[in-house]
Amino acid sequence: MERVSEGLSESLVADRWLLAAWVGLVLAAWLAASLVVWQAPRPVGAHTPPLEWLWRSAAWLVVSGWLWRWLRHRPPGFAIEGRLAWSAGRAEVLLPDGESIRGETRVLWQGPLLVGVTLDDSAAGRFTLWLTPWRLGRRGWWRLQRFLTLGSP
Repeated sequence: MERVSEGLSESLVADRWLLAAWVGLVLAAWLAASLVVWQAPRPVGAHTPPLEWLWRSAAWLVVSGWLWRWLRHRPPGFAIEGRLAWSAGRAEVLLPDGESIRGETRVLWQGPLLVGVTLDDSAAGRFTLWLTPWRLGRRGWWRLQRFLTLGSP
């Protein structure tokens, strides 16, 4: 006899470790871009263009503006809070402000501490949600693993 899970309904909270990893990746990208701007190689013996410092400063300000934008706009799949209801290949995320994201689901990644799920919402388009034990809580994470093992997401 095949056992089938009836579904999953759990609350989502922001995972500070997942967000810290996101900030770390953004800062690493900013540092790499800054090094390219300030340490760009020149051919040996090449003449240094006048006002080179001005162009490099402008490029660095653009890179820093990019950093500011990405730090202020966290990816919703990492930071969204609300309620997740998932059953029979469809899921709905109910946000605290009353909006909802719903659609067909597809599991992108399933690891011991991270599950990536894509919701294909007809209105909002494709939405990727990253789930961790810290987002769902210990019991919620156990229920998710059981649902993924027994059910057919």
